[in-house]
Amino acid sequence: MRSVFKRLAFALLGSPSVLKRRLDAIKGCDGAITILNLHRVAPNDGSGFRPLDPRIFDDLLSFVNERFSLLTFAALDGPSSKPKMVLSFDDGYKDFIEVAVPIMAKHSVRSNQNVIPGCIETGLPPLNVMAEDFVGKAPKELVRKLVVPGYRIQDDGKGAVSVKLSAFIKNRSIAEQRSLAEVLVPQFRGWHGFRSTPMMTLDEVRQVASFHEIGAHSFDHASMAFETMEYLADDLLACREYLFAKLHQSMDVYALPNGSFANDAQLNMIKDSGVRNTLIVGQNFSAGGYCHNRFNFDASSNNEARFKALGGVTRVPNSKLNRPFLDNRPAL
Repeated sequence: MRSVFKRLAFALLGSPSVLKRRLDAIKGCDGAITILNLHRVAPNDGSGFRPLDPRIFDDLLSFVNERFSLLTFAALDGPSSKPKMVLSFDDGYKDFIEVAVPIMAKHSVRSNQNVIPGCIETGLPPLNVMAEDFVGKAPKELVRKLVVPGYRIQDDGKGAVSVKLSAFIKNRSIAEQRSLAEVLVPQFRGWHGFRSTPMMTLDEVRQVASFHEIGAHSFDHASMAFETMEYLADDLLACREYLFAKLHQSMDVYALPNGSFANDAQLNMIKDSGVRNTLIVGQNFSAGGYCHNRFNFDASSNNEARFKALGGVTRVPNSKLNRPFLDNRPAL
């Protein structure tokens, strides 16, 4: 019943009349920038971390390319006759180059991709994604037997288990996540069918960097709300040195993993380090400047994708936005 209701709701919300009103409101707000935060685009592979269906992504690009100027962060300050939008990918999954890039090439669209240097080097996704891969693909009896220090697996559906376990892992410092990995990863690999979501190699990142904008997503996907200022300073330096040494580019974009930050002092540190664009989540429109809200983006139908591409249920401001626009920050 829930899925039926969802389809009916988005059939209404994604109707031409509703979408037109949303788009008119965005056009009427001088300075509003819509930034969609995407991750994976691929056929469903059974992972609890479900990718966006390529057919939905293709339809989405047709829809937004007609109505927005699709830009990178580097191009945001230029003039535009249409509202501005950025497609901002995080993590650097292999399906970006295999699936998303060809679809974007079809529509002549450039995007922002924020990679995790540590994941490029190991070839492994963040621990919470590995956990979602296992929960989604492994037999239920193995999922129920999973031993997680400090956490008890509830006898919920696999979707709920995946979301809750991922959140438990993300809301830990990177040191705690490494300790968890020592216990969890051997259990994941103990199931012969386990395959973690593949990441782009360094050569593949270099390939996409010739057309798409590359930023950093911290060195090891650390949730900065649980890290010290010293850790953040070291992370910014490590990411900057990696991008310069391996990709021969500066670090103009830094996306905070999970939209997580402890306070304004962390945001100011990122700005003062020379980063031109700091990305949070915020579930709101951006007004440009140095710190940008993004909309977490997922959809299971074309109607849902179109509605969410226009900000979903978020109210469109009635006038010119203030800079920097940091209201509705992500809950930590």
